[in-house]
Amino acid sequence: MDPNVVAISQESNSSSDAIRLTVQSIDGKKTVVVAGPQDTLGEVLGRFVDVGPRRRSDLHAVHECRNLHLEAKINELDLPRGATLHLTRYPDAWSLASQIAAAATTDMDVSNETAELFKRFIHDGEVQIDPLARHLGVPNCSSWTDFEHVTKMLYTRDIVLLVKKFLASAKATNERQAGTAVEYLDVLLRSGVIGVLVRLYSSGSMLHHLRANSAIICLLYPEISGILPRLEVCFLPLWLELCRLIPAASGKGRSDPLYEKCRHRLAAVLSLFERTPSLRMPKMPQEWLIERLIPIAKDATDVIIRYMAAGWAAPDDKLFVFRVLFALVCYFRRREVYAQRKDGPVGAVLSRTAMSLLISVNAFMTRLEGASPSKEQQQQDATHNILPGLATLEQHQQDTVDSIWVVLGQLDMWSVTDCHLAGAIRATCTAHAACLNALVLGTSADRSRCKDIGRIVVKHKDLLGFEVRMHFARAMLPEMDATSSVFMLFDDEPHALEMLIDRSQLLPDSFRYVSEAASHVLHGRLFVEFLDEEALGEGVAREWISLVCRALFDPRHGLFSPCPRDQQRFFLNPASGADPLQLKYFDFAGRMIGLALMHNVPVGVRFDRTLFFQLAGRPLTLDDIADADPSTHASCKKILEMDPDLVDSDALGLTFAREVGVFGSGEVIELLPGGRDIAVDSKNRGQYIELLIQSLFMASTKDQLTHFAKGFSYMLVKPELRKLFFLSLHLKDLDSMLGGRIGAIDVQEWKEYTRYEGGFTQQDDQINWFWEAVASMMVEEQRRLLFFWTSVEYLPFDGFRGLHLGSGLVISKASLKTSEHLPSSSTCFYRLNMPVYTSFSMTLSRLQKITQEHVSNSFGEI
Repeated sequence: MDPNVVAISQESNSSSDAIRLTVQSIDGKKTVVVAGPQDTLGEVLGRFVDVGPRRRSDLHAVHECRNLHLEAKINELDLPRGATLHLTRYPDAWSLASQIAAAATTDMDVSNETAELFKRFIHDGEVQIDPLARHLGVPNCSSWTDFEHVTKMLYTRDIVLLVKKFLASAKATNERQAGTAVEYLDVLLRSGVIGVLVRLYSSGSMLHHLRANSAIICLLYPEISGILPRLEVCFLPLWLELCRLIPAASGKGRSDPLYEKCRHRLAAVLSLFERTPSLRMPKMPQEWLIERLIPIAKDATDVIIRYMAAGWAAPDDKLFVFRVLFALVCYFRRREVYAQRKDGPVGAVLSRTAMSLLISVNAFMTRLEGASPSKEQQQQDATHNILPGLATLEQHQQDTVDSIWVVLGQLDMWSVTDCHLAGAIRATCTAHAACLNALVLGTSADRSRCKDIGRIVVKHKDLLGFEVRMHFARAMLPEMDATSSVFMLFDDEPHALEMLIDRSQLLPDSFRYVSEAASHVLHGRLFVEFLDEEALGEGVAREWISLVCRALFDPRHGLFSPCPRDQQRFFLNPASGADPLQLKYFDFAGRMIGLALMHNVPVGVRFDRTLFFQLAGRPLTLDDIADADPSTHASCKKILEMDPDLVDSDALGLTFAREVGVFGSGEVIELLPGGRDIAVDSKNRGQYIELLIQSLFMASTKDQLTHFAKGFSYMLVKPELRKLFFLSLHLKDLDSMLGGRIGAIDVQEWKEYTRYEGGFTQQDDQINWFWEAVASMMVEEQRRLLFFWTSVEYLPFDGFRGLHLGSGLVISKASLKTSEHLPSSSTCFYRLNMPVYTSFSMTLSRLQKITQEHVSNSFGEI
């Protein structure tokens, strides 16, 4: 006997009247049974069918949408031999499915009920179109074109009402018992109704086509029937099956408009899982899901390839469908690779499609680069190392930019499991480096913060120019209104950080204001005033940022330590953090660094590699500690280079532990459990050095880093962008952005950005003496003079051009002041007010007093 055939009793098996039946359970499994004619249906089902923990009384058996009574005997059910019985908990769903199929296949134009409805809107032999249209729900009914619409709705009314009734019943069932909607909707698949609708949609009968199309549209847009968006995920199996059947049955194939609607709805609901992590995918056999998903994703990808081949940016809706579906197949591809199925169905079909997509991107970027710019444009943009034709993008070009980013982002996801594609992407980006630079510059700040662009920028940042990397990183910071200053002259803005600072209490006062400020206030404008001083405006705010950052990184405060060989490069002080207040100051320091970057104020501070890479979330290597701890770096290098036999002889006397002293107390820290008893030898010395670096620069400053990173993240548009900010930059990039230009100030450039007012001219002796005095100063003296004049101590990386001076620096004649007075300044307007000095020595003497004794009141006079 066939092992898949179950006999109810020996008597049943031997009877010549025995009936062989196929029973399909709720989960789709089929079992063949042999039952006697006198057996009741309940006996047949109760003895062999595994119905799970639910009560058998909940189950019903259906044959061709007909609900069968469990008490009836087999010979009373009038079942043909070989009949298939479907087990279900929802016989009403099968009944409605049967009615939907009947309504779709009938040759009658309309039901009697619809005919009677139509008659009610006929008066004096004329059809009252407007009232009928409103009754049927036709929007904006006022023209003759609506008559055709009304006629179609009459022909499809019966089936639409049945589908809506089915959906309403599914919703009610789910409300009674959450999670049952999937099983209820599955009846449409198990009963074959979906297949019937697709066949009728593709038939030559216009009437059947209209009905099937309307029914499918109701299933695609269930919100019409009051289905909540969270419940729409239950429709995924239906839509997947529709996407499989329609192209095969339709004469238009994969260009069928209804198939495109199905594909879009599928992507729309799948995208809900990205935005709502609490949603759960309905249970579907994975092979069944992948089998249906692959051709849909391939079709969506082929659409993008065709657009790019034609030189057009793909429409937003096409890009959306491609992005969602391709991301899902990338997920399944990763699962194939992790399961060591390199030739799984996803990879077998879509690997070639992914390469074709990259080829289309390569051709598309070549076409973009083909526009030859004028020589004037080339000269104007030469310093930016970008394509002039793409430097400023029109709106249609913005669409082009987004198309490329979406495609590159998805290809990058696929390349995680395809090293050949990863190499091809790198080659494409290298060949079109100028275009890549232009794309980054042409992307809006909001779009730049998306993960797909971030992955591309981080992987290929070496192909980008410094200004392009800086432009991208600044997109992570809040944007200021381009029409107004980032600082405030008057405290008339609701979302502004207003501070009154006592210079003698610079850090405590500033800490209180900044630490208590909400993020939207810190992301706004600054209004800073020093106690008992008249100075206001941008210059004061810049000065405040510089002074606070300088104080926070002063080694005397113990938060940060300077590198032994570079006193302007800092790392976290391992000895700090014992006091909880110090940890709060690390949060404050992170916020101040964010403010400095946000307001483009170089403060002369540079991060060591250990701090920079930890903020980027990157592990530290031995070479990373070379500046922060040259002694440990040199010792570790020697250990790695030593003869293995010498290391194994325990000549070093090292174990996996280190001794530390915190505020006078000695302590032994094990680098791993039991480390003090594990000797360092030639085989484990690499591990020892890795653990030593982790202990010295990561474990010992974990709390400090956490608070500093939290404070910096507070200043970003979204806190989670912190790693992307640092990963998109090289350390030298951040040096230039935060530290500014190091070394002597170019006096000639300084002169070129300066103009003269109040009676001074470039030829005056006083002006010549002034520049001669400036040229004779030491670098630090020049910086103090610049700070007094502009509240900028460190120039931006691009010098005076980076100050965005507008009309430039100004030296104005202070005619009302005698030569005994020192110069005064209006830092907001970059103005130096200088009396008429009578000699070079007098000019030099007055300027040296400023540079030796910083005049804090920028508007005042001495």
